[in-house]
Amino acid sequence: MTGFKFFSAAILATAMFAALPAFAQKSKDTLRYPLSESETALDPYLLPGPFNNGWELSVWDALLSFDSKGVKFSPLIAKAWSQPDDATYEFELRDDIVWHDGQKLDADDVVYTIKYITDPKVNLRYKSNWAWIESVEKLSDHKVRIKSKTPVPDGMMWMAYTSIYPEHIHAPLADKQAFGAKPVGSGPLKIQRIDKNTGILAEKNAAFRTVGAKQAATIGRFVSEPVPDAGTLVAKILTGGVDLARDLPADAVTSLKDSGQFEFTLAPETLAYTFIGFPTAGAQNVKALGDVRVRQAILKAINRQQLVEAQYGAISKNNVTPHEGLCSKEQLGCGYSKDVPKFDLAGAKKLLADAGYADGFDVVISTFPTNQTEATALSGMLRAIGIRATVRTHLPAARVQMLSQGKVDIGYYGWSGGGMFDVSPQIVRHFLSKEYEDPEITKMASSAMGITDDAQRRKAVTGVMDMAHDKAYAFPMVPIRAVYVHSKDVELKNKDIRAGTINAHEFSWK
Repeated sequence: MTGFKFFSAAILATAMFAALPAFAQKSKDTLRYPLSESETALDPYLLPGPFNNGWELSVWDALLSFDSKGVKFSPLIAKAWSQPDDATYEFELRDDIVWHDGQKLDADDVVYTIKYITDPKVNLRYKSNWAWIESVEKLSDHKVRIKSKTPVPDGMMWMAYTSIYPEHIHAPLADKQAFGAKPVGSGPLKIQRIDKNTGILAEKNAAFRTVGAKQAATIGRFVSEPVPDAGTLVAKILTGGVDLARDLPADAVTSLKDSGQFEFTLAPETLAYTFIGFPTAGAQNVKALGDVRVRQAILKAINRQQLVEAQYGAISKNNVTPHEGLCSKEQLGCGYSKDVPKFDLAGAKKLLADAGYADGFDVVISTFPTNQTEATALSGMLRAIGIRATVRTHLPAARVQMLSQGKVDIGYYGWSGGGMFDVSPQIVRHFLSKEYEDPEITKMASSAMGITDDAQRRKAVTGVMDMAHDKAYAFPMVPIRAVYVHSKDVELKNKDIRAGTINAHEFSWK
């Protein structure tokens, strides 16, 4: 859970006392779902980030979806698919899909989108996601073939995370930025308006039908105005100005629920989590961190359940437990066999003494502002074994540069889990990013990335994860799950584990 922190309980109590209960707009079939941030456009390719993440699946479709419950691919734009060989992917498209403007979706749109995102002249932040694609061709009006440069284990999975754009609208635009201001897709919601000041107005796409793992919208209209201030957001939900709010402080969520007027929904488990990491360059600043016994001692000094409680408060009683691994076993290719060391203060102190640091040492924990609460709790735990830890926050954009400059002693960061049900992003993020300069583990990780058979890849990844465990490079900490406060008329339809955030169309009326 991220977002607003340190909201005044006194202010909340006063607002609740003064507020009168109001009804949700179920009678008007309009869900008022405020935004904590707003932008002038929706475009997952040119403007990737949290704002787009919450709307992408509502507006656009990919060739496939992935059913995490059944651990299998499901149809979406494609009704059938195959791999004639390890480097070839063929997709037979449905012939009943229309864009939000009423035009038919066909193979030309798929070919255009793939060519657009792989065009060397097109500058995209995450262009490397599709660097494996060699070519795409139209086989018929409703069949396409994609070739990879070399066999890759996650090619099919990427087709479940690649939104398809309408060629007839996107291609003629001289300035592609204009597309996001009036986005058109084939997904469950149509965007009627997007404005940085007034937010988003969306309507149900009656032409979309539930297929595979992706559901149609059941609410007719969505109004999402930006409300960046916690106090204003609480006031709006109390007075009936909004029907649904996320990212309120844990104490505010509890108080609103206890009022009897509202309910809260803890989002399903996701692949996202926070983790503690020990970059090898950190030992240049703090010699002690170069000793594996010291890193193991730090792990034993951490009560991970207390970190969960620091982040979620009373909400943690709803079966919120520490994250188990650096990947989730629902992800294709994920494997690990060793658990995070258990909380053991005596064992931690002994390891420190054995390493020659019985009196502790000074160290800085670097973290994002959204993770400051847990990082501060973590620093207190380390002081219990004599390690004098302080917390330094910085923006996510500064992390890579700080790591390359050796300015991170210990890192405590949030991570999306790769945002897809394949382990490849995990391997790249943790073990091929030069954060841990270890030739042995780098070689093993690189080798695992080239294995296409899922069982064999899980076995290879288990070796990587277990070695990282033994060398105490990185360990998962707290799961990242959104918490929603809402009127009693609102519910979340899909409660299965997911790769990313909940999208607007996934809410419904009871």
